[in-house]
Amino acid sequence: MFLKKKETKENRFCIAIFTEKEMSDEEYDYQSNKILDATEENVVVVTEIEPQKEMIEELQNRFPDTNIEVPSYAVYNFDSVKLDEETKKMEKRNKWKKFFNNIHPDEYLIVEHKVMYDINQVLYYTKDINKVISYIHENKKQVKRNTNEKTL
Repeated sequence: MFLKKKETKENRFCIAIFTEKEMSDEEYDYQSNKILDATEENVVVVTEIEPQKEMIEELQNRFPDTNIEVPSYAVYNFDSVKLDEETKKMEKRNKWKKFFNNIHPDEYLIVEHKVMYDINQVLYYTKDINKVISYIHENKKQVKRNTNEKTL
């Protein structure tokens, strides 16, 4: 007998904290811990970013009815499949360095940052840290397509 069952999967997110200047370690720890503690395992990383003009323009295009200011927050979708693909592409470009296990860790960090904070992956923008947490709680479960499951 075959039954159709909906599979649920936990969404995972990356959070950007947009600031004018670098935050103190205490302030960064406070904000990132507040987000991470409240969202359990749904947040992969929290990063402090000083947005450049291009990034502000891209955010403005994605959220036309919102005034982009700092300090503020953005929630990005974390796509582990795309991260794996881009990492493999980078390793392929540096195949000799990969062969000798000589790819600098910064190369991996560049790929991670590029994938995690891709403007096409931004889902939500706000100036309120509590709204970030609420958004993640409301959107943490994603229903996947129906799957056929064999049962006896």
